[in-house]
Formats: sequence, structure tokens, C-alpha cells
Amino acid sequence: MDVIAEAVELIRNATCPGDYDQAWELVGRATQDRETAAGRGFALVRSPDPAERRIGCDLLGSVAQVEGSLREPVLLAALELVATETEDAVHASIARTLGCTGDERAVPELLRLAGHPDEDVRFYVAWSLPLGRADDDAVIEALIRLTTDPEDEVRDWATFALGTQCQADSRAIREALWARVGDQDTEAREEAIAGLARRRDRRVVPHAARLLDNGGFSPNTLTAIACLGDPALVPYLEDFEEDQGITDALGECDPARRAARDAFAAGLAEALHARLPELDFGVYGELCEPGLTLVASGYIWSVERLRDRVSGDPVRAADLVAAELSPSESRATPPEPASPRATLPEPASHLTARP
Repeated sequence: MDVIAEAVELIRNATCPGDYDQAWELVGRATQDRETAAGRGFALVRSPDPAERRIGCDLLGSVAQVEGSLREPVLLAALELVATETEDAVHASIARTLGCTGDERAVPELLRLAGHPDEDVRFYVAWSLPLGRADDDAVIEALIRLTTDPEDEVRDWATFALGTQCQADSRAIREALWARVGDQDTEAREEAIAGLARRRDRRVVPHAARLLDNGGFSPNTLTAIACLGDPALVPYLEDFEEDQGITDALGECDPARRAARDAFAAGLAEALHARLPELDFGVYGELCEPGLTLVASGYIWSVERLRDRVSGDPVRAADLVAAELSPSESRATPPEPASPRATLPEPASHLTARP
């Protein structure tokens, strides 16, 4: 029996969480052969057997994650299936697959599934949104509703999506996040604090301090604390051995470190103008992200990383930027996404512990 057929049998006869975990492992192995996995997936989603449709969806979602050319046909297949699907477990796989395509055309169907009675479906809707539409009112409204879900894991992921993945800011968003600051679920509570910190809501400083004091925080929380940039958090940060996350947070929260960074940025702008007087460039900071960014001719640099590369010399930094802008040199590398939860979760089940 091949691994795909074995995965179908495990789902069809599942009696314990280990069966679902093993089936997902087999899907991962099958996806290593993308062409075969895609072909079988497209065939299985048309099967009358819900176990086959579920594995078919999981295969298509997995290949869509790694093969951009398949995302549109996977999207269309998932949208065709959801129009007639009646099984909750398959709806959950569809919601995940729609998210794996990263295509905004999936949003209307995800919004419809946001009110689904099955918790697994709602979980994958929260995971899949906002699909690049973080400023879409309907998406934000759906995420706000999901932050009040009775299931902890749904609230947790919806709060992360609303607080960290969405860059929008409004009274409604902040009220939804504040409602989760006292959540019984530890992860949902931390995501709410991080979302408010990213929006530089100073009222959340005592809650951020408690997270640091307890020591149980994620890289996402450190990034949010860097956005908050409050000097009151410096003593808590100094209790930790410095790594990149702690260093970045201290760089924003410690007034002396921040002043030194800002002086470097000003010197860089002056030196770059002297070096390339015709260059159109700018240095800016974003509301929901820490640090400063230099942008010129469609290229971007982290000011903090530039400073590290040149040991704080703004003239050398300007020379470096000028060299990287030259056609004979390689392009500057864009900053990596800050979200530590970008990893795609495995298919969920009421019998399976979620990621």
C-alpha cells in the first residue's frame, strides 16, 4: 500500500490522536514527490469518500505551500469542493488548503466558514485569515468575533492574527485585544499583550513587564516589546543574557541605545545625501514593527543591521548602500518577516493536539 492510500485508511479508521498524527506524517512524505502528490490530490478531492477528500485536500494544501505554480489550480479545486461539501472534517481541510494558497480570492469563502459550528473549521479560518487583507473590514470583523470563540486554540490563533499579522489599528481592534489580556488561556493572553504592544499602547506596559518577569515569552513578544519601546521594561530585559531578540528590545526600550541608533540614522542620511545627492531615499519606522528602515530605489535595509555591519560608522554605511545600489553589485536583502508563528500548522482534529 502506498503512503497516500495508507493515510486514507488511517483517517477512515482513526480511533486515537496518534492515527491522525501518523496520517499527517504520511501526507508530508507524499508531498516530497510534488507532481504525484498533486495529481493524486486533485483526483481524491472528487471522491465520494470523505476520508479520501480530506487527504486530497491535505495533499493539495501541502503542495501549494511549496509550489507556487500550483496555487491557483489548488484554490479553484478547493472552492469547487466547498460548494458541495457536507462533512465537517473535510471543511476543516478545505479551510486550511485555502489558507495555503495565499490567494485573496479565498477570503469570501473563509469568511463564510468563520461561523461554522465545528471548532476545527473555525481554527483553520483564524489561521488562514487575513491572507494579505489585513485592512479589510470584513476580515477584521471576523477575526474579532473569533477572538471570543469558546475554544482556547481558536481564540489564541485569532488573537495572534488580529494582533500581530494585521497591521491595522482601530478602537475596535484594541478593545478586542484588551478583552483577551485577562484570557484564561496563557497563549491567547500573551498574543493580546503582544498585539497591544505592537500598537504602542502604553497601558499594556505592566502586563508586558509581568511576562518578562515570569520568563515565559515568545520571540513574537520580544518583537512587540521592542515596538513598545518603554524604558520601564529595561530592568526586566537586562535580567536576560543578550541574544538578538533581547538586544533589539533593549535597543528600542533603553533611551541611551535608542538615541545612539537615531544619531547613526541621522548621520547615515547626511552621508548618503553627500555621497549620492540625486538619490531619492527615506528613513522611516512602522507602527507595528520595531526599528528603522532605509528605503532607496526600491531596495530596503534595516538601519540597525547596517549599523552593526559598519561598527556604527554612518559614512561607511553610506558607502555600503551606494555599492549595493550599483548594478554591478548584488541587491540588498529585504528584512525577513518578523512573525515567529508563520509556520503552517498541521491539520487539526478534535482528537489531535493542535500545534
